[in-house]
Parts: sequence; structure tokens; C-alpha cells
Amino acid sequence: MPIYTTYLGNKPKAQAQKLGSCFVYYVMRNRGNNEVAPIGQVFIDLTKDKAWGPYEYFYKQQLQENPASIKWMEKRAQEAKVGNILLVCYEKDATHCHRRLLAEEIARRFGVEYKGDLTPEKCECHYFRATIKDGVCQDPRKHDICKTCRFNKGALC
Repeated sequence: MPIYTTYLGNKPKAQAQKLGSCFVYYVMRNRGNNEVAPIGQVFIDLTKDKAWGPYEYFYKQQLQENPASIKWMEKRAQEAKVGNILLVCYEKDATHCHRRLLAEEIARRFGVEYKGDLTPEKCECHYFRATIKDGVCQDPRKHDICKTCRFNKGALC
């Protein structure tokens, strides 16, 4: 089964219930998974300066060279054989977040599929918010065209 990622504000427990069989891991410091949480002053300095390139480099290096990180990732890869894995952290945008790098490293190293971030997508459909799931507008009412996304109900958004 695949790996997914999300952030704390996206209600990870509710997301896990939607996935069904799911192991949820909070991959921030002091949440029980310090083996894969970014470490050291360099990470604090880099995140303050918003220097993503060096942050990404040092974090990948940590994952690839730290035996505790490798062992942690291997355990998650084994668990992915029986259930989905959901990696959670604070950062809303997975583009510049270590949870995405972690998921990609597990996928690369152990052959587990990474399906991406579970960040909810929304569109304004006739003055209320409708969820887009798997690229399909989930507006429960019939409507011709959403004024924001310009797609028909049930159309691929």
C-alpha cells in the first residue's frame, strides 16, 4: 500500500479514517519519531533563512547516512505491505517540507509507492465550498458550471 503525506491542519486522523487501514506518523521533533525529524542547528538556521536548497540537501544526507533513520524508514516500508502510511508534519505546503522528502526517500530506497500530499482542494460552487476528490467536483447539488473552477458537476477538475 502507498505512502501519503499531510499537515496537522488537515485533520490527519480524519484523513487516515478515509484511507482505511492506515499507520499515522507525526514526523516532527519530540513526537516519537525523532529518527527522521530534521536535526541540528543547521536546520534551524536554514528554515529561518528559507534556504530550501541547502535544507533539502542536508536533510536527504541525514536520511541516507543515519542508521537510525534508515531503520525507521525500513520499518515503514514493511508496514506499507499491510496498510497505508500517512506522514504528518506542521508545514502546510509539502513542496518545501521534509515529510515529502522523507516519503520520496522511502519510495526510492524501498520501492514503496508515494501517492503525494492529501491537502484538500476546494472550489467555490455557487457560494459554498465543495471538495474536489480525485479530480472530480463533489458538489452534492446539481449545477451547470462552477463559477470558480468552470467545471460541470462530476467533471474532472
